[in-house]
Amino acid sequence: MRRGTKTISSPSIASGSSKRARPEGTESEETSPSKKPKGKGKKAARGYASPEVYAHLNPVNDNLSESLDTVIFCGVNPGQKSAEIGHHFGHPTNHFWKCLHLSGLTSEQIPPTEDFTLPERFRLGLTNIIDRPTAEASELKDAEYKEGIAPFLHKIARYRPRIACFIGLGTGRIMLNHVMRDRARKDRPAFAPGLQPYKLVHPKSATESSEETLFYSVPSTSGKVQGYQIQDKVKQFTQLKADLQRLKDGNLITIINFVEIAY
Repeated sequence: MRRGTKTISSPSIASGSSKRARPEGTESEETSPSKKPKGKGKKAARGYASPEVYAHLNPVNDNLSESLDTVIFCGVNPGQKSAEIGHHFGHPTNHFWKCLHLSGLTSEQIPPTEDFTLPERFRLGLTNIIDRPTAEASELKDAEYKEGIAPFLHKIARYRPRIACFIGLGTGRIMLNHVMRDRARKDRPAFAPGLQPYKLVHPKSATESSEETLFYSVPSTSGKVQGYQIQDKVKQFTQLKADLQRLKDGNLITIINFVEIAY
């Protein structure tokens, strides 16, 4: 990786106790700097739903290709609407596609039905940590998140994006706990959105430009998540784009403060 004279701060690795990760719909601590809409009560999250409940729905295919030298976005799992239409972030109230466009990661707002064009047109990829669809993330077990980590990391090792971005803070929190599982809880970094304090280093290759993958976490783009408003989500996607550019330019130093993932 090229070295530049301009650097940005690496993610904070200050120690702190970490709350038990839960699906994002159940995280009351996920609050936004923007004012929440008045007069709207928070709907109670659904409880666990066995696979039989949504057995009539099909998983949504990954949209990935070799040498994705920008970003792979990793959702929690396909929502019910996404599974029905066969495309990622398919619900009309989901902010993902709008965030991509308003942040400048895509030059136009792509409809969900054109999700398969992202790898070729914009060098962006789409996958999920869990394959099975549900109406809400709260209908999944924490164990399903953990079981999805190894297959997800194998995809990252194969496609070698510069950044893998979790869409959902609950997933990012579980991943951080997994990476730091051998550390005492009091010695683990406190979770925060944005750039994460770990990386996956790839074998050197004459044909691949990316030597390592950094990890990122942004709030869920679901319209059901009231903790972050659309302007907050766009701001985080915009910061992701800026960090990606600094990484490409060699201005984001990753030698220190990033734990190398072993899997």
